[in-house]
Amino acid sequence: MATQTHKGSCHCGAVRYEADLDLSKGTLRCNCSICSKARAWFAFTPADKFRLLDGESALADYQWTPPGRPQPNLHYRFCKTCGVRAFASGKDAKGNDIRAIAVATLDDADSDELAASIRYVDGLHNRFDRAPADTRLL
Repeated sequence: MATQTHKGSCHCGAVRYEADLDLSKGTLRCNCSICSKARAWFAFTPADKFRLLDGESALADYQWTPPGRPQPNLHYRFCKTCGVRAFASGKDAKGNDIRAIAVATLDDADSDELAASIRYVDGLHNRFDRAPADTRLL
């Protein structure tokens, strides 16, 4: 599959965006404490491939610094009205600005393509190169 422009939004529609994503490169489900509690599922894209169309003033920001890390990995952006986390911003391993798109907020993605794209990582133990032993609740 190739890169496609996808539209997404929060539940109430106050936050709307477009993102250029290649879902065949995979999406990520992690078992770290924040991802497991929020049942996070992200698709990553360079920051310049993300466009916030509406709702900057509707967004709040949550930052969390994992134990043993000097700073937050991501800045989670969520709608102040409905509480849905739409995306996060941060840096990849090479220091490039990225956006982590909450897959559940994509309005036009194909369900079969999304199901095939999932890659599990053991973020709880900082082993991002392998899946955790138990993925049933991710």
